[in-house]
Amino acid sequence: MKRFLFLLLLAAIMLNVRAQQETTNNAVYFPEKVVKATYFDKTAPLRNITPIVPGERKRAWKNDLVGNKTIEDTPFDLNGPENLEAIDPVVQDYTSQGDYWPLRNIMGLGNVNSVFPADTDGDVGPDHYFLMINLSFAIYNKAGVMLYGPADNSTLWNGFIGPWTGTNDGDPIVVYDELADRWFASQFAVNTSNNTFWELVAISETGDPLGAWYRYAFQFNYFNDYPKFGVWNNAYIGTFNYFNASATSYIGGGAVALERDAMLAGNPDARMIMFPISNAKYGILPADIDGTPPPSNEPAWFAHINRTGNKNLEIWKADLNWDNPSSSTYQMSHSLTVEAFNASVSGVPQPNTTQLLDAIGGQLMFRLQYRNFGTYQTLVANHTVTANARASIRWYELRKTDADWSIYQQGTFSPDTDSRWMGSIAMNGKGHIALGYSVSSATTYPGIRYTGRTADAPLGTFNMPETDIIIGASAQTNVNRWGDYSAMSVDPSDDSTFWYTQMYRLGGNWRTQIASFDFAPGVGPQADAGEDIYICTAQNFVTTGGSGIAVQNVLWTSNGDGMFLYTDRLQTLYAPGLTDRDSGLVTLTLQITGWNGEIVSDDVDVIIYGLPQAVAGNDTIVCIGYSVDLAGQALFADSIVWQSAGDGFFNDINLLNANYTPGLQDISAGVVELSLHAFANSVCIGESADNLTLTMDDCTSVPETNSLAEKVNIIPNPNNGIFTLRIKENQQKKLIWFLTNNEGKTIKRSTSSPVNGIFYEVFDMQSAPKGIYFLHLSLGKEKHVEKIVIR
Repeated sequence: MKRFLFLLLLAAIMLNVRAQQETTNNAVYFPEKVVKATYFDKTAPLRNITPIVPGERKRAWKNDLVGNKTIEDTPFDLNGPENLEAIDPVVQDYTSQGDYWPLRNIMGLGNVNSVFPADTDGDVGPDHYFLMINLSFAIYNKAGVMLYGPADNSTLWNGFIGPWTGTNDGDPIVVYDELADRWFASQFAVNTSNNTFWELVAISETGDPLGAWYRYAFQFNYFNDYPKFGVWNNAYIGTFNYFNASATSYIGGGAVALERDAMLAGNPDARMIMFPISNAKYGILPADIDGTPPPSNEPAWFAHINRTGNKNLEIWKADLNWDNPSSSTYQMSHSLTVEAFNASVSGVPQPNTTQLLDAIGGQLMFRLQYRNFGTYQTLVANHTVTANARASIRWYELRKTDADWSIYQQGTFSPDTDSRWMGSIAMNGKGHIALGYSVSSATTYPGIRYTGRTADAPLGTFNMPETDIIIGASAQTNVNRWGDYSAMSVDPSDDSTFWYTQMYRLGGNWRTQIASFDFAPGVGPQADAGEDIYICTAQNFVTTGGSGIAVQNVLWTSNGDGMFLYTDRLQTLYAPGLTDRDSGLVTLTLQITGWNGEIVSDDVDVIIYGLPQAVAGNDTIVCIGYSVDLAGQALFADSIVWQSAGDGFFNDINLLNANYTPGLQDISAGVVELSLHAFANSVCIGESADNLTLTMDDCTSVPETNSLAEKVNIIPNPNNGIFTLRIKENQQKKLIWFLTNNEGKTIKRSTSSPVNGIFYEVFDMQSAPKGIYFLHLSLGKEKHVEKIVIR
């Protein structure tokens, strides 16, 4: 009996052990902790915040690199030996041919903080592109004109006081939440004053990234390295690679969920669910929604590729319950067998150097994009492998029709002897897939390319031609770090156009590029030099706002004597020369050469305003008992004010031709000083004043008239835009004139000399808007302003 009971107990123990093993293999994880944001506040509108100018960041803990323990201390050897002769059964060793090229091709930020690598990330919204790198950001309109920046990433958290104050540690992520029309931006803070670890998160108050932001700080118990975030319908979901507090050993990978609804509302008590860490997982990615949101009860999805062992693609899910967050769960949903691949990537070669670049071959690359097509859902992912003895990109499309995910298609892109790595992949609303990546080899400098497939292409293949976004110009010889990620996005305005950002080599350093493209054949170039620019003569330079479509090469020229900082960039600086400033106008021409060889151009005028000048007019006499019509003039002025040192009054102190009636004190004194004050227009800053002396006379004559006014003849006036100026002048004097609109902006200016005692000038203003204009005339010491009416 005892032996029977012992065997029964042993059997029960073995069943329990087996049950524990099965539970472990299919473990359901509950949150390790649920915490509120430790810090919260709200910023002023970003457009009103002065950017912190990016500067060199040198700290001992970084050793001049932005610390990424993920790359430096991996739980396995990224370059460990594998069978290099192993055959990848899904290699695509060719690319299609055709005339395709980017639509927008925008120069991004360079290495303005003197760090490696770039950690290039960005996303596109309805009206903006937000670029975020180590350790700076910039916001552009979708024509590629920079609206804000370059700014240190710490600008977003400036004044947000905590242990991270004064730091700017990196690993940034920015995503556009198209479900709420908001922006999400984050970076970690790990080099803190009290050795604590944080994730700093900012959520825009509206869809305008230049508006106000809600700021949150969430604390971690471990070094929260390599953060990645995605938008889900009920959370901002994230993943990390965790290291111990001294950053000397790897702990594991883990997932978190941030309380999206509370953060969108600016609730300071927004919570974070942190799921337990798995020491066997490394480089997990969170899903990120594009297009139609998932079903309301859909769990949040994550993915992980096993670099060793079974090399399966694992799909994990998080069922989130914000009413009772402790009941939320996280577990593996599927472990999918994929075609064989070689995860060992020994490094990427470059021309004229033995320096190899890191390829990060052991993990999925940002983003894990999710789409809901109604009858099925998709995830697309990619990672770097070795195929044909060089770095290549393995990619996947997963589909979920009912409850199960499956591999719908997969391929490895390796069409020639160049290495391709550091990819990012996305699918648009038409089912087309685009893949962007870095490219390099012993004969190709590190540059940026993309390829793609239409929805009807044979499975596992890219049928769109491989296309250059930008060709690299140099090798990186000072450090091997590259990446550590890039970003392929889909424009929410049409759910079709792709936007990609990545780093490349330009000259002696790295720089980033932003490109948009679709799968239509390449279009002809378009040039837009931007709106006319108004500056003050005291301003040293102007920033051009050039943009274009299908741009391959750029050339700026000037019809003046100023200088460009760069003539081959859409946005550059121009310093007007002395001739430019004397004439008050210089025309800049933007010439664009398209990928098809076509050349187009567009002009922008730089109108240079002088400082305000007030001319009160000549001293004059007024008969006692009369008033006097004044004839003041103001150049480059937005407003004017007449003032009297006496007790008389003006009919309107803000009119140049105001009427002044002397007071009793004026008459008693026999003289009064009148002053005209001119205030600068919106272009310049400053004020000018001029005086005239008005003398009282006991007479019956009328006040003096302006002799120049009597000589001026405008025919016809009013007119249809064509009119003639005629002035009879027997003396050889020089006539100086300029024409302003009703807002005081100078339209034309010139000088002339009399011919046979006559000044004669024909004006053609038919292309100008109808309205009132003022012709300012100066002949010797005489000055006069004539009103011109164009009907």
